[in-house]
Amino acid sequence: MELKEYQQGVLNKLDHYLTTLATQREDAETFVAFQHSRGKEAAISDYPREAWDQLNKERVLPYGLDRDGKELVLPYLVRHDGLEQSIPNICLKVPTGGGKTLLAACALERIQTDFFKRQTGFILWVVPSDAIYRQTWKYLANREHPYRQILERASGGRVKLLEKGDAFTRRDVEGQLCVMVLMLPSAARKSKETLRLFRDSGRFTSFFPAEDDSEANRALWDRVKNIDLNDLADMGWMEGIVPGSLSIKQSLGNTLRLVRPVIVVDEGHKAYSDTARDTLCNFNPRFILELSATPNTNGKHQSNVLVNVPGGDLKEEEMIKLPINVINEDKGGWQQTLTLAHAKLAELHDESALCQNEQGRYIRPIMLIRVERTGKDQRDKAFIHAEDVKEYLLEKLGVNAEHIRLKTSENDELGSDDLLVETCPVRYIITKDALREGWDCPFAYVLAILSKTTANTALTQMVGRVLRQPHARLTNRPALNECYVFTFDQDVSKAVEGVRKGLQDEGMADLASSIQTSGAGGAIKSLTRKETLQWREKYRHLPKIFLPRVLHRDVSEEAGYRLLDYDRDILGELDWEAFRFLQAEQVHVEMEDKLKRTIARINIEKKDKEHSQTVFQLDQQEFQDIPDNGLDRPFLVRQLLDVIPNPWQGMRILDETLCILRDKGISEQRLYINRLDLLQVMKEDLKAQVHKAAENLFRKKLESGDISLRLVASTFRNLNWELAKTLEIELADTDRPLYRKDGNSLEKSLFETLYARDFNELEKNTAWYLDTRETIYWWHRIAVNNSSYSLQGWQRNRVFPDLLACVHEPQDGKYRFSVLETKGSHLKGNDDTEYKRKLFGLLTSHCDRAITAGEFDFGEDRQGLTFTMLMEDSWAQELADEGIK
Repeated sequence: MELKEYQQGVLNKLDHYLTTLATQREDAETFVAFQHSRGKEAAISDYPREAWDQLNKERVLPYGLDRDGKELVLPYLVRHDGLEQSIPNICLKVPTGGGKTLLAACALERIQTDFFKRQTGFILWVVPSDAIYRQTWKYLANREHPYRQILERASGGRVKLLEKGDAFTRRDVEGQLCVMVLMLPSAARKSKETLRLFRDSGRFTSFFPAEDDSEANRALWDRVKNIDLNDLADMGWMEGIVPGSLSIKQSLGNTLRLVRPVIVVDEGHKAYSDTARDTLCNFNPRFILELSATPNTNGKHQSNVLVNVPGGDLKEEEMIKLPINVINEDKGGWQQTLTLAHAKLAELHDESALCQNEQGRYIRPIMLIRVERTGKDQRDKAFIHAEDVKEYLLEKLGVNAEHIRLKTSENDELGSDDLLVETCPVRYIITKDALREGWDCPFAYVLAILSKTTANTALTQMVGRVLRQPHARLTNRPALNECYVFTFDQDVSKAVEGVRKGLQDEGMADLASSIQTSGAGGAIKSLTRKETLQWREKYRHLPKIFLPRVLHRDVSEEAGYRLLDYDRDILGELDWEAFRFLQAEQVHVEMEDKLKRTIARINIEKKDKEHSQTVFQLDQQEFQDIPDNGLDRPFLVRQLLDVIPNPWQGMRILDETLCILRDKGISEQRLYINRLDLLQVMKEDLKAQVHKAAENLFRKKLESGDISLRLVASTFRNLNWELAKTLEIELADTDRPLYRKDGNSLEKSLFETLYARDFNELEKNTAWYLDTRETIYWWHRIAVNNSSYSLQGWQRNRVFPDLLACVHEPQDGKYRFSVLETKGSHLKGNDDTEYKRKLFGLLTSHCDRAITAGEFDFGEDRQGLTFTMLMEDSWAQELADEGIK
């Protein structure tokens, strides 16, 4: 699974945090050791806080807002375990649909292998609801799912998945990566005596001394003071129990305190009630990783937000459907609302058929219908019941019964249906509360709220269910890139506010202006207000401004060129037969070493030689039990499709690799054990080869003129990008204009008014800089709407630059355009940043001769176009080097 750019950015920030945390921990431990060597007592310092303070000094942490809306650095909240030790605890703020579970798995891999330097141990994965529990368990239990594969890599192929009622031993924790998925209510208890989690049990004896060994029990309690003890007042009759001695409960709760788990808290903002927070911290965790779309940012339940991913990042990655169309029907009752929603769904199905014919993408739009009652004994005329809706769909709207499912606490007709497969017939899902959270189906397009009294609450809780974009990319049918909410007899402003609140609850408050409303007649109304932006008065005399696009020569086209098509013009012309897994020759050595390290680690960790030999034999037997034909070749090939899109070529490369490894003496068992690591290395190697070959082809075509960055005649305007003289935007009540850093109005922005919501911190600093430079004639934030300027290179994802500046050269009085792309320092040196830097340099070196080939050019007093990458830690110097001073 390829990570999105913002997801890689999250992990890069996490890497930087873990490196800083490890450095602070090492310094703290070194100081303690030094003090002890001098005969002095010393306790380890609060290194998690010190690491956080260091990140604050580096200005890499997200800001909060005070009551006046001013940015401020949020304080760090220290959490202590039951032994009064500081716990590293961070939160990744990621909107709903942004891949929180994927990021959690990737983060765990880094925390385990990079920070703790171990492949074994215990992960406690805490979820807030039954729906999210079942979804998380389904993903982690599936050995072919990317989430499970990431954990398999982190553990060297030794994941043991557990539920609360499962037994496990000390040997399991020391030799495997145990992952227990736990419901939050199990931890947020009021009375620990009443829950199985804290009851004495005979399932965890390997972690505890014998009950009659009072000396060992006392030693364990001295070391771990927060473990629960049995009440010996009622145990005096037991043989060997001495009055006044200690007896430790052999409970799951105590076992967790001893294994010191890494804790993942999904929907973390729900987990920090006093009881839940205290219980989780009392498990003596090594690390707490929280994931939330809306974390707490104040008070004692505050989260330490390491990364804040805005909804705009998901929008740029084409992961969500926008705008949200809110249609309110105030006549005809709920039946009319359902009829309108049914008609919209039919339109979307027609669009999806066209999309499949044109793009080969299967989409089956689904409608979610929220009713007021679902219980068998709750059906009456006063409330809208699920059976009423089902009957209306069947009898009045002619819907096929196979297309309808009820999803309630009493009746789950969805069962184990996979809604994304083409053979699934489901198009309508009727529910009350069952889909509020944790339910994931990107085919959901229409939300029908058939409730008058609770519609706003329902909108808030269910809007996230229809936001995700199928396949995480836009279609060629505009209607399939949006989602639709139908309400019944509501005040439109309240309905819209409910949707806006829903976006906030999904962590996407910055997208509040992407809501469109209409009545039953279909006339679009603005959310709050619509504003038309225009060029400043002093720039309105300028002629039209065009930027060239990356074109490909095509004599069959009237213009002689067309837009560069990545699949057709790059991937389609690569020599796929030339690709091989180049590292196959040395991988067999790494496999051998890895197996030796695994066995050596298990032996070394055991002090008793006889017991160590038993573990070794068990491991060998485990290896021998793997069938000789255990490799699933079609599965491995499917994993290569995002790098090698032709499955036949993927199979060829895989078979060649396996043949080389077998010839080197690698057994089928060892291939099976290392299959995921092998797959990861293969993908990285092949990806680098494909990118290199694609770059070489791009450069070759650029030199020959088959690819060109050029402007063409005015009759072919779709091949040029025209900078609009007016922009129509939707504004929310909270949107504020952007001012200079000193509070004065902007003076050199091309448009009269710009809004702060459209700028991140680095873009804002760059804009302020441009607005005060003598060499700048005007500047513009390019990526401000859906018609943003983009560049296609030799990789699939297009590049969307951030800013455009018209630079006045003082030497000769001429003008040039400078296209600017900003990147945070945490992305410095990563593959995407280096690709963009290389693409920008290449286009800059070719655009001078290419752009003059068309009818349009920059005029007699303008002399070209440059593309520049600006990094957060050096942007000002890079602009100065470009002559912008």
